[in-house]
Amino acid sequence: MKKWILLILLVLFILPAAEAGYGLFGTYWDSKNYEDMYGIGLRLGSQIYSGVGVEARVSYVSTDLLGDPDVEMDVLPLEALALWTIDLTTLLKPYIGAGIGYYMKNPQWKSNDLGGSIEANDSFGYFGIAGFNFLLGNAKFFGEAKYNLISEDDTLDWRGTGVEEKYSLDGLSINAGIVFGF
Repeated sequence: MKKWILLILLVLFILPAAEAGYGLFGTYWDSKNYEDMYGIGLRLGSQIYSGVGVEARVSYVSTDLLGDPDVEMDVLPLEALALWTIDLTTLLKPYIGAGIGYYMKNPQWKSNDLGGSIEANDSFGYFGIAGFNFLLGNAKFFGEAKYNLISEDDTLDWRGTGVEEKYSLDGLSINAGIVFGF
C-alpha cells in the first residue's frame, strides 16, 4: 500500500512539473558495499521561483551492466529534489540542492559457489547535489555530483554460518546528460 501511495504522490508531483523541461542522463554510482553501479535516468523539472526549482527523477542502476561481481544489485531510485540555480553567466549556471528518494532494490548472487543469501527491503534515503548547466538554446547539458545516504537494511548471510553483514548503498554518484525545455 505504501508503494502505491508513493507512486500516486510522485505522479501528482510530476504532472505540473512537466511544463518546464525533461531530460535524459547517464549515471555512475560508487556505492559503499555494492561496488560500481552504472545506469540511465529521466528527469522532469520546473522553476517555481526565480532560481528555485523542483524536480522528479527516476533511474535504473545496476552492478551487472559493465562487470561481473559476485553480488548483483539492481536499483530503481524514485527521487524528488529542490534546486537553487545561480545565474553566473548566460551560458553557465551552477546549482545546488537536496532531495529525498525511495529506492526499490533487487540484489542476487551471481555465483552459486558462494552459498550465501541476501535480504533487501526497499529503502528511503536522502542526498545532497551540486552541479552545473551549460545552456545552448532550448537545451542544456548538465553534470553533477550527488552524495546519497540510504538506510542500511540489506543483510548478507554467508553460507548459513550466521555471519551477517549490513550492506549499504551510501556513496557518491556522478550524473551527466541533457535537458530540453519547452
